[in-house]
Amino acid sequence: MVTQHSHLVRIIEQSFGQLSTGEQASLYTLTNQQGMQIKITNFGGIIVSILTYDKTQRLADVVLGYDRVSDYENDSYYLGAVIGRYAGRIDKGQFELNGKRVQLALNAPDSQLHGGKKALNKQLWQATVAEDKNSSSVTLTYTSPNGEEGFPGEVKFTVNYRLTDTNELVVEYFAQTNKDTIINLTQHSYFNLSGHNSGDIHQHKVSINADYFLPMSEQAYPTGQIKSVNDTAHDFTQLKCLAENINNNENEQIRIGLGFDNYWLLNDNAMTMDEYAAQAVDEMSGRRMTVYTDQPSMILYTANYIDGSHYGKGDFCYQRRAALCLEPQRANNKEKGVNIENCKLTPEQPFYSKTRYVFDVI
Repeated sequence: MVTQHSHLVRIIEQSFGQLSTGEQASLYTLTNQQGMQIKITNFGGIIVSILTYDKTQRLADVVLGYDRVSDYENDSYYLGAVIGRYAGRIDKGQFELNGKRVQLALNAPDSQLHGGKKALNKQLWQATVAEDKNSSSVTLTYTSPNGEEGFPGEVKFTVNYRLTDTNELVVEYFAQTNKDTIINLTQHSYFNLSGHNSGDIHQHKVSINADYFLPMSEQAYPTGQIKSVNDTAHDFTQLKCLAENINNNENEQIRIGLGFDNYWLLNDNAMTMDEYAAQAVDEMSGRRMTVYTDQPSMILYTANYIDGSHYGKGDFCYQRRAALCLEPQRANNKEKGVNIENCKLTPEQPFYSKTRYVFDVI
């Protein structure tokens, strides 16, 4: 059954298939006045597709994904998902909170990755839709019980996706806990501005508004060092083609990550929403995506672990470096570097964050 919520057909809701639990997932299609279209499912808060125009006015889907919710249920790449409670790796799944050691569930060798085995990306969220004159939105809510994947506190999460008529996707995150805990939320869409099925992103140009980044250890944890990007492969203070360094195995960080996979510490002006935090440009199609955020750090990840074993939308086989992720998060900042205190959530201080993805052509 298809539900149309407006004579403008800004929002369409339809079935996205059945989960292994027997529950039904929904798919929400948001369309703006310019014809840009975003599809979101309430399973995992996942962005399934983003259709946007190139410089010749042709539409293409610029994010990796699947045609069926069952594929997302089995997905190990976190394609398009809301990531939490904690985005990133926690060594041995352990951290200190208020002087006590907390042990989380492990879902990776000797660590917890991206919130655990059944984290926010594997939950069925409740959804409501809304629209006004200039935008349409889907609001997703999920209450994570105390102890889920080992995290203390019952946490009520809300994520709002809004598509505007100026080709902006605005993502807002809210979280409220009943006891002290930690959270680090992000959005894990894989972008290929040439189209999801167009091959690798080596020719994409990227800029990140950050003078410092965090080197990673051989185990892919931040070393604790804060390093200037000057004269390094990680200098994206100006638009730079990924191909310049992405295969430079003489660079220790690129060798460890099999490509780019680090935290950048955003400059102060990049956290105001007035100046961009990151930008990706595909000169072939002319598409540009500019990211604005209020978060202190950003991961650039170049899909280094996609191995060609997964078939995506239209049964297209995604290969290594088929996309890039730009993941704003609060896990690190210039004052404390990597410190779990950056991510503490208390009952007295609810969490709020906002990121804007602006799509246009050059």
